[in-house]
Amino acid sequence: MKFVLMAIVILTSSCKNQKGLVVTDESQDNSLTLLVQDGYFFTDSIETSVVRDEKTLKSFFARVNRTRKPGLPVPKINFEEEMVLVVCMGEQKTTAMPYLKLIESDNQKIKVGIAVQNETETENTVVSYPFCVYKMPSSESEIIFKLVN
Repeated sequence: MKFVLMAIVILTSSCKNQKGLVVTDESQDNSLTLLVQDGYFFTDSIETSVVRDEKTLKSFFARVNRTRKPGLPVPKINFEEEMVLVVCMGEQKTTAMPYLKLIESDNQKIKVGIAVQNETETENTVVSYPFCVYKMPSSESEIIFKLVN
């Protein structure tokens, strides 16, 4: 019974974002734009990546879409001017979604904070595998991801 309930929750949460995939998070720094945020990308632990080319972006979305029909569309990115930041949180006992925020930036490095939205307490513990995909202006600086509260 728990497996069926978990499958329904995962299907419901993974399908709810199908309509409005491209979203701009106005509360964030203007240099970071939220492209996709969803509750299911299976990975055992936190994975972060900086995508600087179309082939790598398509490869990531091929992994995302292995268990989805219909799959999430690959965002259109001009890689001459922009790059993509991907964060997959691994197994979480919550439905709260991760988001990114710019912490610090200079010529050599850009520090990006990984935070999780506040969520109200619920009686049932739900397991999710949330991820988020952001774009930002292209830079040769080193990108450093850091968990923040």
